[in-house]
Amino acid sequence: MPSPLAHLSATDRTLFYKYGFGPVHPVSIPIIHHAFKKHALEQPNAIAVEHLSYNQSITYAHLDARSNQLAHTLRDRNILPGQRVCILARRSIALIVGILAVLKSGAQYVPLDALSITDETLQFVLEDSTPSLVLVMDEFAHRVTTAPKICLEHAIRDAEVLNSDVSDVEDMSSVTDGVYCIYTSGTTGRPKGVDVKHQGVTNVIGNAPANVGMRRGMRVAQLLNIAFDMGAWEILGSLYNGATLCLRGNTSKEWIALMKTVDIVIATPSILAIHEPENYPGIKEVIVGGEPCPQALADKWARYTKFNNCCGPTEISVCNTVQRHTPGYPLSIGKPIPNTNVYILSRDPSKTRPVPMGQVGCMWVGGIGVGWAPDPEGEKKTAHTRYLNLPDKNAERWKPDPFVKGGMMFNTGDLGRWRKDGQLDHMGRADDQVKVKGFRVELDGVSAAMRTYPPVLNAVTLLVNSKLWGFVTPASIDTNLVREAVAKIQPHYAVPAHYMAIEEFPTTRNGKVDKRALSALAEGGMTTSIAETVEAPPQQIQASSVLIEQRASGNRGADMLFAPSVPMVVSGMQPQLEFEELRTHGVCA
Repeated sequence: MPSPLAHLSATDRTLFYKYGFGPVHPVSIPIIHHAFKKHALEQPNAIAVEHLSYNQSITYAHLDARSNQLAHTLRDRNILPGQRVCILARRSIALIVGILAVLKSGAQYVPLDALSITDETLQFVLEDSTPSLVLVMDEFAHRVTTAPKICLEHAIRDAEVLNSDVSDVEDMSSVTDGVYCIYTSGTTGRPKGVDVKHQGVTNVIGNAPANVGMRRGMRVAQLLNIAFDMGAWEILGSLYNGATLCLRGNTSKEWIALMKTVDIVIATPSILAIHEPENYPGIKEVIVGGEPCPQALADKWARYTKFNNCCGPTEISVCNTVQRHTPGYPLSIGKPIPNTNVYILSRDPSKTRPVPMGQVGCMWVGGIGVGWAPDPEGEKKTAHTRYLNLPDKNAERWKPDPFVKGGMMFNTGDLGRWRKDGQLDHMGRADDQVKVKGFRVELDGVSAAMRTYPPVLNAVTLLVNSKLWGFVTPASIDTNLVREAVAKIQPHYAVPAHYMAIEEFPTTRNGKVDKRALSALAEGGMTTSIAETVEAPPQQIQASSVLIEQRASGNRGADMLFAPSVPMVVSGMQPQLEFEELRTHGVCA
C-alpha cells in the first residue's frame, strides 16, 4: 500500500511530522478526581471554590468530604462507570460537589445550565443521553419529570446532617471512561451530545501550555456557561491543579468585581472584547478560544498579560493548538499541544491525504484527545470521542488515522494552513462558503479582510436575504473605510454592500458571537437611516438586547444577552447604543 505522504516533496514530508505532531509528554495523573484527591490531602485547608457574590467558600478537605458522601449516595443508586448522570443546576458550590461526586462514582456527567436551557432542549437531552439519574437543584426540580432525580442540595445537606460516610468510594475509574458529555448548540440541527474521555481532558488541563499556569495559590475565574466545554476547562482545570475556582454572579457588576480578584481567565474573544485590560492588573494569564480572535484584541491584551490563543472543538477534548501571542506579531492558533497531532488534508472529503505546506486544507486532529480505534490485538482499549446516538455522523467525522497505527482522527470542519515557522493559521470554516450572484464567497475570509482596518476590534460577515452584510465593532468606526480595506483584498463580488458598526456584538449563552441576533439586526437595519443613534437608559438597552435575542431564536427565556450592557460599566460611556448602516453603490453583493 503506497504511503499517504508519497505525493509530497521530501521537505514537506519532513515538515509534516515536525509541525503536525505535538511533543510526547505523558500526563502524570490521567484521571481528574485522582489529582483533586492529592490536593485535598496535601493542602486540606486551601480554598477550593469561592462564590464572591454569596460570600461562600469551601476548602479542599470539605469539598472532598461532601463529594464523597454524595458519591456514596450515587453508588447506593447503582451509579457505575459507563453510565451518565445529568446535572441541572446554576453556578454554585453545590454544582461542583455534584460534578466531583459523579466522577468519583465512575460515571460521566452531563452539565445542563438551568438558567439558559429551554424546556424543549432539556427534554431532548434527557431523552437522548438516557441518564441513570438527574442531580437537580431544588429550585429546578419541577422541570425534571421524565427521569429519576435527586435534589442536589437536599442530598448534600442530608448526608452532612446524618454524618454519612466521608471515606473514598471504591475507585472503578479508567482513563478511557467518559468524564463529561457536552451538548453542542445545534445551530445546524438537533443538539449533539459529545462523549469526552478522562485521558483527553487531563492531557489539556495537566500539560503546559493549555493549563495556562494553573497551580496551587492561583485564582481561576469561572465565567463561562457550565454546559460549554470551556466552562468545564475552567472548573476541572482549577480543581485538577489545586487552584481556587472563583464563581461569578449573574450581573455585569458582579462579573467585573470577580475579574478584579483572579489570576487566570479563560474566555471567548467576544467576552474579552467588552473588557479593558488596564482595568484588571491582577490577571496574569488569559486564554481565548471558541471562535476566531481578532488581531487587535490579542495585541491589546498581550500588552498587559500573558495572552494565549487556542483552537479546538469539543470533539477533540477542549483544545488542540495554543499560541502564546506577542503584540505586533501575526496572530495564529499556534502549534499542537502535547500528545496531539494536527493534519492539514485535502478539502475533498473522499481523500485523506496532506496538502503541501502553505496550502489551505481541512484540519483533522488525532492523538490522545480523540482517542483510539478498536485494536484486534488488544494493545489499546477502545476509547475515542463520539456523538451519542449518531452512528452515521460518527462515521463521517471520525476516521482511522493513516499516520498513527491504531489511532483515530477527527475532521474539525475548520480550514487551516501551515506557516513557514510551524505556526498554524485558522482559515475559517469549510462550511462557511456561500454563493453570491453565482460567485463562491468565504465569509470568514471577508471578515479577516475587515479586520485589516486597524480600528476594527472584531468583524463578522453574514449572508442576509441574499445580501452580504459586514458587522464591525466598535460603533465609532467609519464603515466606508472598512469597505475600502475589504475592496483592496477581496474581489468585487465578495465586498459587502451593507455594513453595520455596533459597540459590542451580541453573544450566545456560551459567549460566542450570536450570528442569528446579528441577522435580525440586519433585517431591521434595512429601514434605518445612516448613522442612526438610539439613546436609552442602560436597563432599556439590555431589555432591547433580550428582544433581539428572542426575535432571532424564538425566545429562549433566561438565555439572554447580558454582554451589551457591560461596556457602559467598563468604559464609563454614556448609555448609548449606536448602529451605523452604510449602503454603497456599484458593489455586486
